Amino acid sequence: MMLLPDLYQLCGPCYGSHQNVYALSFPNKQELILFDTGLDETDRRIIGENLSVWGLDAYKISHVFLTHSHFDHTGNAAYYEELGAQIFMSEADAAAVESGSSGTISYCYGFPFPVCSGIQRLSGGDEINTGCISIKCYSVPGHTPGSMAYFFEWKGKSVLVTGDFLQTGTDIYTPVLGIRVDERYCYEAYCHSLKKMAKLSCDIILPGHFRPCMKNGSRLLGAGYREILVNRDLYKN
Repeated sequence: MMLLPDLYQLCGPCYGSHQNVYALSFPNKQELILFDTGLDETDRRIIGENLSVWGLDAYKISHVFLTHSHFDHTGNAAYYEELGAQIFMSEADAAAVESGSSGTISYCYGFPFPVCSGIQRLSGGDEINTGCISIKCYSVPGHTPGSMAYFFEWKGKSVLVTGDFLQTGTDIYTPVLGIRVDERYCYEAYCHSLKKMAKLSCDIILPGHFRPCMKNGSRLLGAGYREILVNRDLYKN
């Protein structure tokens, strides 16, 4: 699905998968940047089919930005690394993906995690210039210690890729927060992250699950902070 010119959703509920994968395409360089990778070969097939539909299957996947360490977002990272992509994620979550530890929550899926060995570490405040675009990194711990959101400007819109840190619910302004599935989950860190991000001006939010928020993303960011305060008993450790 094309969300904006050269900005695509390649995997997600509209394709029969629970987890979202997004891509930026750069026709002049015949390159793609991915945000998250999906869970497994099924998601990889969905991604490949959509790349073919949009005539992008010959493009090189040059960079992959992972939002956090969980299997459903990182399960194909090793595959894309083998194809030559540079893999980026937070320092705090990288070790789990490199070792296949419990931080990948592989215990939820019943098959081994395909470890990805060459991750380039990121910290909050980093700004990565890929040669095609500059991407700003926001550290948003809580759901995992190393959850990361990625901000960039695209076709006159400000875009934030949030992973499981902030998702949409019954409508695009009803927030859904990341569940307490990880033993490293931290309510206090989550509160701090949501409070910080509620101040960000943003047009579009691309979450790790459910539908994208394509208008007034700042409203969803503010609603996320309200949600963790109003319903704190649901989110406390």
